[in-house]
Amino acid sequence: MNLKTTVWNAEMKYRIVLSVFLLCWTTIECVSQSSPLHQRMVGSAFLDNASYAMLMRLSDEAGGRWIGSPQNELGMRILVEELRRHGLQPRLERFTVPGWERGDDEIRMIEPSDRVFRAVALGYVDATPTFEAALVWANRGYTDDIDTSDVRGNVVLVTQERLSGREHLLRSEVIDNAAAGGARAVLFINDKKGRMYLCGMGNFHGAATPIPAFSLTWEEGHRLRRLLDRKVPVRMRITTNSRCLPIESANIVCTLPGTSNEKIVVGAHFDSWDVGQGSIDNGLGTAILFDVARILHSLNITPERSIEFVWFNGEEMGLWGAKKYVELHRDQAIHSMINMDMTGSPRGFNAMGNDHLLPLLQELVDGMHGFDMSRGVASIPWTNSDHQAFMLAGIPTVTPMGYLDPEMVATYHDFGDTFDLVNRRYLSEAAGVVSILTYELATRLDIPLKRKSISETKDWLVKYKLDERLKKQGEWSFN
Repeated sequence: MNLKTTVWNAEMKYRIVLSVFLLCWTTIECVSQSSPLHQRMVGSAFLDNASYAMLMRLSDEAGGRWIGSPQNELGMRILVEELRRHGLQPRLERFTVPGWERGDDEIRMIEPSDRVFRAVALGYVDATPTFEAALVWANRGYTDDIDTSDVRGNVVLVTQERLSGREHLLRSEVIDNAAAGGARAVLFINDKKGRMYLCGMGNFHGAATPIPAFSLTWEEGHRLRRLLDRKVPVRMRITTNSRCLPIESANIVCTLPGTSNEKIVVGAHFDSWDVGQGSIDNGLGTAILFDVARILHSLNITPERSIEFVWFNGEEMGLWGAKKYVELHRDQAIHSMINMDMTGSPRGFNAMGNDHLLPLLQELVDGMHGFDMSRGVASIPWTNSDHQAFMLAGIPTVTPMGYLDPEMVATYHDFGDTFDLVNRRYLSEAAGVVSILTYELATRLDIPLKRKSISETKDWLVKYKLDERLKKQGEWSFN
């Protein structure tokens, strides 16, 4: 082989290696780079964040947004004003539901000493004339606890601590057990320390509870329990001025029109408990949804499927807003629903038992290199948030899986749920991730509309053992 041939061979090898390298580099670049549209969504979520300031207004100006209250109505006006400021056109879908209004209630110990306790009435506790009665201990409120306690004509004290190896009772079940035994009221001891009383509902179907029921702080509840353990007679005076009444409220809805008759619903509940500011539950979901709507509207896109942004009202009182929305829109071609309830820093997605969505969700997780998506993709459905009404109608639902700081969760349904706990970065991260998820669901025609029939929905709920919880709550509508 002469020198010229050697040089030619070497040059050809170099060109081949270079070509292969450039081909691989181009492939690597294509794989590692997200789409420009995804980049714009995430960039706007951080650089143009509008959710933090909007949530500050909701928290400080309106505060706790209990459905039917003046604070809820003020909060809706603030949200509508902020949406319009960003070019969106919100509308109100009004409805009437069984409501509840907190009154000037009082739980007072009159023997062995005088003390007004830190307590809150549970939702749907109705006004009852003031009465006095002895206090008795009934453990966790199971039927056998009630049967072995002298509850008739007395006030029942129970703990909410779980008992290992035995099914945990809903508070509505304990109330019904106590009422059946002839008790005049139930006092629940919160299972968390910190002078918190854990607001909650007496039931989720809108009927007045058979007897008054209140939640006490752990500290004061255990004071009462110690007295009873030592056989010290305790007498209580119960004053209940809260009341049940019909209320009118509304869901707030914005629509980004698509080219087909199908649509994606992206939702979060707007209401909150009255005792705090509702900044975490569910100010987070409310604010993130606000920014998702702003971001997608600003892109001037026309997706294949319409995107409907819905701020549901009355979730805390029984998922009323979501139920009313599904009643009104159930005949429409709803492809899927994304629910955000106390959404934090995104860590993955939950397909909620809709396994046909798993490939897309996994693709998104794999492509979000700048986020900690360490929880990956799950497919485990659960109940008791706004997506439940959609599940019962056979509509696939998705929820982001997120991280919340411990102090954010510790103040759940209590006074400490305030704006001071909100993390602006979490809002931006979630808005970017959910914007991408929403856009992909609205444009990916390879994921067809897949709505379950009534019989398929029933079998699916039984498969995931959700029927037991729904039956206990009185929300099982399948024969």
